[in-house]
Amino acid sequence: MASIRVIQGADKGRSFDLRAGENIIGRQSRTVQITDGTVSRHHSKLSLSNGHWMIEDLGSGNGTYLNGVRLTSHSRVKRGDQIRCGSTLLVFGTGEAAAVDVDENGKLVDAAIVARLPSNEDSIIIPTPEAGQKAIANLRLLYDFITEISVIFDVDRLLETVLNKVFDVLHADRGYVMLIDAAGKLTPKASRITENSPSKDIPISRTIINEVVGKEVGVLSTNAMGDQRFASGKSVHNFGIRSAICVPIKGRQRILGVIHVDCGVAEQTYTTEQLRLLTAIGHQTGLAIENVNLYEQAVQSERLRAVGEAVAFMSHHTKNLLQALSAGIDLVEMGLDRGDLARARQSWPLVRRTLGRVNDLILNMLAYSKDREPLLENVNVNHILSECIEIQAPAADDREIAILTDLEDIPPIPADAAGLRHALTNLLTNALDAVPDQHGAITISTRYDAENRLVSISVADNGVGIPRKLLKEIFKPFWSSKGQKGTGLGLAVASKIAEEHGGTISVRSRPREGSVFKISLPATQEADAQDTSAPGAK
Repeated sequence: MASIRVIQGADKGRSFDLRAGENIIGRQSRTVQITDGTVSRHHSKLSLSNGHWMIEDLGSGNGTYLNGVRLTSHSRVKRGDQIRCGSTLLVFGTGEAAAVDVDENGKLVDAAIVARLPSNEDSIIIPTPEAGQKAIANLRLLYDFITEISVIFDVDRLLETVLNKVFDVLHADRGYVMLIDAAGKLTPKASRITENSPSKDIPISRTIINEVVGKEVGVLSTNAMGDQRFASGKSVHNFGIRSAICVPIKGRQRILGVIHVDCGVAEQTYTTEQLRLLTAIGHQTGLAIENVNLYEQAVQSERLRAVGEAVAFMSHHTKNLLQALSAGIDLVEMGLDRGDLARARQSWPLVRRTLGRVNDLILNMLAYSKDREPLLENVNVNHILSECIEIQAPAADDREIAILTDLEDIPPIPADAAGLRHALTNLLTNALDAVPDQHGAITISTRYDAENRLVSISVADNGVGIPRKLLKEIFKPFWSSKGQKGTGLGLAVASKIAEEHGGTISVRSRPREGSVFKISLPATQEADAQDTSAPGAK
């Protein structure tokens, strides 16, 4: 025997047995009488014809909808189909045996397909005469969705955003996103379950998944067809009959996964318009995932290219240093073999300078390649500068270069002493390389901005200066204007250390007018910083 039950509306919970002839649904019907004021007196008709149940609308004011689609002609109804008349939602059932579906773990998963929609560019929301305004609203939602996900370049965050957006536009109790892994198996990547969900498990129907993935279609489904309890004639009020949408995540050439949402039909039943919207979202999600993959491939390729260039540059530079070191050692050995200590002493500075350059190269490579938080302690900037000047003084004296200082009284600031010393040494070395012998002058100054609590350290030289077009290049790693003398890491390391301290580095320069490099650092004191501002502090 066939029956029809009300699961939404004023008569919720009532059921009606259908007779073999005609059965009128309406407010003045003798067979299926509905008290809902939005239902016409004679709204629609159910009848048995050639062994099949058929439904037709009787010219009602609000129309009759079968599984979310407005009826325009006779249509066949099957067990579990949802019929909406006005604000009343009914489920059609028969006593026929129904096939059941099981998931990959052998558990019962009641699911049957109500409607399908292809997943392609043409599935973007196409308005119908009855749903024009809704379709336009869906287009706006889709535009906002595309705008939001287009700037995400992490797949996990992308899928979480997609699922949250789906829950914003569709009422759902459960939702999940699954992607196809390298072995061809669907793996959950994001899920969301509300407090209203009757189960915390992720329902996976083989029938639905195979339909979605195999035929590349979005599917609107219900579990009422496979619910054996529905056939027993009991009330469906507490049976947990659910409406679900499952759509493919489709890239340009293949299916990448699925999006699935469901909810209890007592709360909402999904429509074909919502199926069309989610299918479009699935298609755009697939394109976004492929864009993320392309971005990651490009980043990886760029990293490999940069590593290759760095290795080639460093190999060439190291080879030159080793050749210079070898030549210096040969000269020293020659002087020692001949007992000519004067020649050996004359050649030793070449060895010493080359060893210094090797040491600087290694330290800069370590400083640039290693990400680390600076070990902050209260330090006196002027004392660190004095140490740097003392180290560079012999080289400056040999070339008759003047190093001048203009140091204000600076309060201790939180800084990594070793890192700051490294950065300032690089700036001072850079200035020494830029100025001419005998006429070179370098001025080192410090200033304290009490209002903004900033300390600035400036290193000015009267060297050759830097052309304007090259100013934006000088802080890039492995870029150098010194030819064989430069490693291209000194200024890059200084910039990195300044940023690690929350500070900045800047440069002012003109050709033949020298350059001024300035590091600005915050002077905010750390409560737990160790005070090493005294000259004798360790």
